[in-house]
Amino acid sequence: MTVLDHDGPATQWLHALPLGNGRLGAMCWGGSPARFDLNHEGVWSGSPASEGAWAAPSDEEARELLAQAREAATSGRGLEATEPLQALQLPYAQAFVPLATLEVATPDSGAGRRSLDLRTGTHTWTDARGRARTVVSAVDDVLLHVVDGAAQQTPADPVVVWLTSPLRELRRQEDPEGLEVWLRAPSDVAPGHEPRLPAVTWGPVAVEACVVVRWRRLRSRHGDRLVVALAVETTYRGPGADLAGTAADVAGRARDRVARVLAQEPDDVIRRHRAEHTALVDRCGVALGDAHLPGPSRTIEERLTAARADPRRVLEVDPGLAGALLDHARYLLLSSSRSCRLPANLQGLWNAEMQPPWSSSYTLNINTEMNYWPAEVLALPETVRPLEDLVVALASSGRTTADRLGAAGWAAHHNSDAWAFTSSVGAGHGDPSWAFWPLGGLWLARHLVERVRFGSVDDDHARTVVWPVLRGAAEFALSWLVRLPDGRRGTAPSTSPENTFVDTGGRTVAVTCSSAMDRALVRDVLRSVVEVAPRIGPDAAKLADRAAGALLNLPAVLVTADGRVQEWGRDEVESDPHHRHVSHLYPLFPGDEPLSDTELGAMAATLDRRGDDSSGWSLAWKIALWARLHRPDRVSDLLDLVFRDATGVQGQWAGGLYRNLFAAHPPFQVDGNLGYAAALAECLLQSHRGPIELLPALPAELACGSAHGLVARPGVLVDLEWSDGELVRAVLRPRSPAQVGRTVHVRWQGREVARRLTDAATELGPGDFGTTT
Repeated sequence: MTVLDHDGPATQWLHALPLGNGRLGAMCWGGSPARFDLNHEGVWSGSPASEGAWAAPSDEEARELLAQAREAATSGRGLEATEPLQALQLPYAQAFVPLATLEVATPDSGAGRRSLDLRTGTHTWTDARGRARTVVSAVDDVLLHVVDGAAQQTPADPVVVWLTSPLRELRRQEDPEGLEVWLRAPSDVAPGHEPRLPAVTWGPVAVEACVVVRWRRLRSRHGDRLVVALAVETTYRGPGADLAGTAADVAGRARDRVARVLAQEPDDVIRRHRAEHTALVDRCGVALGDAHLPGPSRTIEERLTAARADPRRVLEVDPGLAGALLDHARYLLLSSSRSCRLPANLQGLWNAEMQPPWSSSYTLNINTEMNYWPAEVLALPETVRPLEDLVVALASSGRTTADRLGAAGWAAHHNSDAWAFTSSVGAGHGDPSWAFWPLGGLWLARHLVERVRFGSVDDDHARTVVWPVLRGAAEFALSWLVRLPDGRRGTAPSTSPENTFVDTGGRTVAVTCSSAMDRALVRDVLRSVVEVAPRIGPDAAKLADRAAGALLNLPAVLVTADGRVQEWGRDEVESDPHHRHVSHLYPLFPGDEPLSDTELGAMAATLDRRGDDSSGWSLAWKIALWARLHRPDRVSDLLDLVFRDATGVQGQWAGGLYRNLFAAHPPFQVDGNLGYAAALAECLLQSHRGPIELLPALPAELACGSAHGLVARPGVLVDLEWSDGELVRAVLRPRSPAQVGRTVHVRWQGREVARRLTDAATELGPGDFGTTT
């Protein structure tokens, strides 16, 4: 398992290394003073009342505005739909903001090394005086910092700890062994793309937080020992819930946690954290490169530098880096999304800015969903629970948004936040290409359905949690469909997320009828209803019948005259042929729409026209798409872009890696890391078509390797070993007793075999597929 090592302390935020337990995040700088930039999942601007506080059109006015936009779109006058759609906009969703910075001073010994062990979730700083270990424990919900060696010059010297915050300080209490600070978040933070509005607004109704820091000195076999414990409580109670009083009301819980931890042997606290973290990490792993050769002894940073300097591709020089980055992605997902109330946001759980890029919130037209693409296949299903909780809250708040649009069910546009915001944003001047897109709920519903497909939840969960969300999304989709001028059913007004086309007059237009993305999402949610309904019971049959009927008159993929996927309602000329979004390819990935050879060819032609280079998350999506097309050669091209140095790349949308392996949008967005892991998994294992397909898109650079604990639908654990690009063996095991006795089909190199799962492992080799290696 990967360890990230760096010489010397971090000199900027993008050099620091992340810790997190889903609730509390810390960016660790190392050195002396030891610095930790802190975030907490519940520290957002705004309140549950934020969305409702904006002035908005009445329901009657909103429906009239929508009717105007619909008439313009269906008449081929998409530009005229802009003004009524902008009149529907609220200003913006709220922002995820920093909590505080903790600094712990110890004598400076000069040079040192910092490391992050991804397997144990432990940050270590080592220098001539000793070592300092830091964990953010999910078991105890504390940050624990243990300094072994000469913690202070003399026992009589005071411990020097600072806690500073960009939030409003309500109260500070200090004594020789600790401090406690009460803070209040802003009542409003405007996104950076609204420079005319106040950046930060402070008011009495906002999240409050209590930060408790206590320390003590001990004597151990390592010499002097300093133990610092930090806990945070906030008044945030989850999406859709009211705030829980004030900092004074929640402070006791933080004090109690710190007191319990300091009453224990610190090594026991660290061991407990490591055991819990390691058990989750060890479920799944991928090792790449020739196992018979000695592994690289250099640090990841040194290996990247050497591989980038070589004229060959990075992974051709050092294929093990691909596995290291996958380890890192699983670590980031586990650290930002478990045992918590909110899912990973645009920056996971780590943000340093009061006005962060895109508010560090939830962007529902790709980024939030991409964060969770690796969760099931890479064996971290519990990380999806916070996403599920947010989706359930959106399904509730989104009923108001759907009703305002004259539709049934629930709807969410492309921006959301900790308060389950679902309205269209843009402050009355946002381009509809990104501001109007009420189909976010349909995409989110897919993630809950995938939990069923992977066997992560049982039928009771499917009935009580998944089905209500899916039913509401399908009800919206069915009521959103209209009869188009050509007689077919479709959506109007419609956009293709964040992209535009040029009309015959040379004008840039965003609004059309029935974009490819709209059709794909509507078909996806209706197909999911048909699939899941039999698990639910007779009450679901009526909706399933409606869904099946609507699918008959809703085309899946339209192909242009030159053989590409038609992105808008008509064959239009893109404003930017190389646009980073590839939403119109959703049926290929993450969707699972059955596609003809012609349609698959159109997908490939579209990717060719879009080009390779793009933002970090777009690179990940394209890798997954090429993997689904069984094109390892194109996967190789994109992987090389993923591993380049982000600080040396020019261009607004040019991905790569920062020094701490955070992926660049740019700037940093965690979706690039998490999407990469999912895309690499698609190269090794696919199961969306029914059969479990082994090594479907293995790049030449990764010709040797192994994987354990991958998860295939419908709940099968898969171990793989391959050499020289050929399968050596595959081992299949049922993920749960529910899968025992099920017959699964397994495919490799176009050959397919059937096996009945038993309690014992099922092993397959090349001979089982009629070949030898």
